[in-house]
Amino acid sequence: AEDIIAMLRAECMRGRVSWLMPCTVSGVARAATGYRVLTGQGEVAAPSVVLATGGMAIPQLGATDFALGIARQFGLKVVEPRPALVPLTFDAQQWQPYSALAGVAVEVGVGVGADSKSDATARVAAGSSRRKGEAAVRFIEDLLFTHRGLSGPAILQISSFWNPGRSLVVDLAPERDLADALSAMKAGSRQRLGTVLAGLWPKRLAERWLQDAMPGEAGLADMRLADVPDRLLRKLAQDIHAWTLTPTGTAGYKKAEVMRGGVDTRELNQKTMEAAKAPGLYFIGEAVDVTGWLGGYNFQWAWASGVACGKAVSDASSTCAA
Repeated sequence: AEDIIAMLRAECMRGRVSWLMPCTVSGVARAATGYRVLTGQGEVAAPSVVLATGGMAIPQLGATDFALGIARQFGLKVVEPRPALVPLTFDAQQWQPYSALAGVAVEVGVGVGADSKSDATARVAAGSSRRKGEAAVRFIEDLLFTHRGLSGPAILQISSFWNPGRSLVVDLAPERDLADALSAMKAGSRQRLGTVLAGLWPKRLAERWLQDAMPGEAGLADMRLADVPDRLLRKLAQDIHAWTLTPTGTAGYKKAEVMRGGVDTRELNQKTMEAAKAPGLYFIGEAVDVTGWLGGYNFQWAWASGVACGKAVSDASSTCAA
């Protein structure tokens, strides 16, 4: 990180950047030509202003909604911001049976399911229940149980597509047909069903799942696989492939890696990031309604939009000088 900072400072020096640090910025206003930036060290006049202040994620590092406020001030539409790439939480009473699994991780497939207020069947294939115009999104990644809900790469990824009131559909045995697998293992098997599932998952998860999966089937975990009726195995497999639950919220901006939403991309020139309604005003990075997956995509967007904007501002300055 220090090498990156040193490189950026060197490039700024090469570009003759003037630093005002420490310095607070209270606002941006139009001027006769260009803009006035209102700061704790007085007004700064500029032909163009670039908002590179990020989004609202990780406020403990100083993140705010400053860029969104400026966008609204100049009449730009803002897509409602929400935490993204963030753990999901559940009602404490609802989550109580699973809170003891905190620390357990397992690979899953996860998608957004039905609206909890709709009459649609909740137990659907991951991602198949979606609103008109939405693309089905499903991630196969690790899921992590926490004391308050779910985290891990699978949940962080799907959180960018989840909205309050929607359910999640979690496949706890992705890319396999569990019903067929259990049926094939059944003949002559002397293994307990709990032991079989413990070979698929961490033992704590297997025990908890069999305890809660079918309340009317006491002792299911201790039954020999060969003695479990086919109908129960099919029901068990169906529930494992489509565990449906509805989060009550997220862990918030303090735990979110990024903010989704922001300045509507339709308000900006796609090549320069300049606001059509406010020539000379630019928005880049996380302040814009562009949200990437895990894996460096959000960093890439920040750098790419910054480069596009920087070239545009430089070209505009050269034209003015000429």
